[in-house]
Amino acid sequence: MAVFVGIDPGASGAICLLDTRRKIHYFQPTPNLKCSALSLYQWLLTQHALDPIHLIAVEDVHSLYGMSAKSNFQFGFNLGQVRTVADMTEIGVELVQPKVWQKVCGITFKKGMSSPQKKRHIAATALQLYPKAELNGPKGGLLDGRADALMIAHYLSIKYGINA
Repeated sequence: MAVFVGIDPGASGAICLLDTRRKIHYFQPTPNLKCSALSLYQWLLTQHALDPIHLIAVEDVHSLYGMSAKSNFQFGFNLGQVRTVADMTEIGVELVQPKVWQKVCGITFKKGMSSPQKKRHIAATALQLYPKAELNGPKGGLLDGRADALMIAHYLSIKYGINA
């Protein structure tokens, strides 16, 4: 059994630490005004000291057509922070494209699904595997990035033969 970290680096993304032995998952926000890169780095090192993290996977994403220059800049800045923090831990970082982790996790989309529908589908799959995962906020809406981060960590557990 092992501990993996999955990171959805979006502007309101999330980081998920998945302990496959105890089927426990913890979430942290990606660095932003409320969560600094330093606090994320310290959290990862603390978790690694408690139970060694096998590997960190960061979703390998790029700018999106149609996004404003400001949004693309912020997206790139957040991605850079997350990748730098992950590299600094010296744990090991793997970049994974969305289509790759989704395929390995058995997530397929029907033609014409909107982005919100895709997000709900990913969350439904995550909840089938991890029913206790806190993917929704107090008003019932999906907390951005959590389902993706959990499934990216789950992808690592499948890839390395350590399924939760």
